[in-house]
Amino acid sequence: SFQSFSIGSNVWLSKWSGANLTDANGTSDTAERDKYLGVYGALGLGQAIFVLLAQLTMVIGCLRSSYLLHYKLLYGILRSPIGFFDTTPSGRILNRFGKDVDIIDNVLPPNIKAWLFCLVSVIATLVVISYSTPVFISVTIPTGLLYYFIQRFYVATSRQLKRLESVSRSPIYSHFSESVT
Repeated sequence: SFQSFSIGSNVWLSKWSGANLTDANGTSDTAERDKYLGVYGALGLGQAIFVLLAQLTMVIGCLRSSYLLHYKLLYGILRSPIGFFDTTPSGRILNRFGKDVDIIDNVLPPNIKAWLFCLVSVIATLVVISYSTPVFISVTIPTGLLYYFIQRFYVATSRQLKRLESVSRSPIYSHFSESVT
């Protein structure tokens, strides 16, 4: 989408810079120049439209997911049995609400946007390099597999550390909540 328009504009610009835009008598061909300029402008407009659509999709998706998460959390808490509130500290409940909504609102959108942009850029770069140098594929596949196995170990460790952090913060929220009320 955006990346294809970006690559297209770079290819078109290189084609335009290599074109001979002068006539046999030495004057410049304005019709040919206008054609190159029009296509380059259309590719730039396509980039802008796809950036706008990507941002709009991200904002709508984030608003919807934040609303649904908060609604489901509140629905679950309001319909919990009284025994749940006796065994679960209020700090843990507040921690869960605050942490989850903060992640959905502030952490996830820029990370998803950066990840998608990076993914599309990497794929486009790999396609262009693989097309121009097919030997590159023999290096890319083993490196990708190595990264995949390293990532598998990292995710499990990271998840465990996040859980431990959340459990250690709950008493602080509980103390704060009880101090306020």
